[in-house]
Amino acid sequence: MANISIHAQLARLRRERGLTQEEIARTFGVTNQSVSKWESGACCPDIALLPDIADFFGVSVDELLGRTARDDLESVLAMVKRLFADTAETECFDTAYKIAFYLHEGAATRGYKGYLPWDTDKARVTDDDFYRWGTSICSEPEGVTVHKGNAILVSSQKRAREKESNEIMDIWCEIDRYADVDRLIVLFALYELTRRDFDLFVGADAIGEKCGFSVEKVREIFKHLPVQHKQLDNGGFGYRIEGSNMHVPTLLSLFAAAR
Repeated sequence: MANISIHAQLARLRRERGLTQEEIARTFGVTNQSVSKWESGACCPDIALLPDIADFFGVSVDELLGRTARDDLESVLAMVKRLFADTAETECFDTAYKIAFYLHEGAATRGYKGYLPWDTDKARVTDDDFYRWGTSICSEPEGVTVHKGNAILVSSQKRAREKESNEIMDIWCEIDRYADVDRLIVLFALYELTRRDFDLFVGADAIGEKCGFSVEKVREIFKHLPVQHKQLDNGGFGYRIEGSNMHVPTLLSLFAAAR
């Protein structure tokens, strides 16, 4: 990272967090005018505040002061590990998605040999900035990356190997399982009804209502899908996609994005 003066660092870090100068002032018990002067370069924060400011923004004091930080892969990975260690369990996947977003964006723009410039100064602070980016695909000799909605795929071609005939047969069997529009309708209906709760099982009647299918048709389709079931408190049976196959709707959506 190039050397940057502390006033520019403070302004950049604040904007990346989507905070106002007033919010920063309240956080550190100073006046709005003080923060404005920090960012304009008219004065600097009291030296005693620097560790607290650095901790608040998740950077070192050296980085806050604009001193060059190590940016090799090892140090970046160490920072990512610290980030996840401090992230609430329920927020880990959202954090991973946002990091993957930047990885995709960097690989896609740089992957096109500079034809698509990477706007490294663009600040994304709301969920909409990440989740409403549309669909983009970059396929190069070095690798492939695909982004659509809430899913991102990054693959390295350097580590690809030729598929064995039995592996190709497994792929064909898996594709054939979902090569029916009614099966896909039931699969995605069941996914939407249960994806927010790993312990939730729903009845065939609820699935049929969402699909517009009869209960009998839903149960017949279940014979071809990776579905698990259990008896509910009302004596009926509830269903959900078998746990190790919950990723399938996401992969199918990414596959459709490549068309």
